[in-house]
Amino acid sequence: MKLEVGKVLKAQGIKGEIKLQCYLDDSAMLADIKELYIGSVSYAVEKIRPDGAFCYVLLRGISDRNLAEAMRNKTVFADRDCIDIPKDRYFIADLIDCKAVLDDGREVGIVREVLQYGSADVFVCNDGAREVSFPFLNDLVVKVDTGKKVLILNSRRFEEVAVYEN
Repeated sequence: MKLEVGKVLKAQGIKGEIKLQCYLDDSAMLADIKELYIGSVSYAVEKIRPDGAFCYVLLRGISDRNLAEAMRNKTVFADRDCIDIPKDRYFIADLIDCKAVLDDGREVGIVREVLQYGSADVFVCNDGAREVSFPFLNDLVVKVDTGKKVLILNSRRFEEVAVYEN
């Protein structure tokens, strides 16, 4: 499975390097990537330099500024299995379509969207009749099982932080 990891911002220098806006929490997670995909083309990574929210990347076959500049604004993908993430961290793609359930058995709905704000990601769930949003907080989320596509939430804390639409 391919995961969207960033967007090409611009050419960097004259040797074909590109500046990539990284969509991962930490651009260092891309440090060991050997292959990236831009459009339908696979590129071997010759060099990657993580730098905060950005990466500077040299791809095989992109050897000058003009070729790098042609990549501007293109979306960059990587094989999901090639990215190591720390324990208790998750890709948004793995959380979408998870069923959110309270620890007392009540169903909240299906995660349809994750909004990223500075203090906490906000999950938007829909149960078919209404929409509810809640932050991804350590004292709210009891368990995440991406294999079974289930989020278990603390019911007491959920009642304090949930925001219902409609």
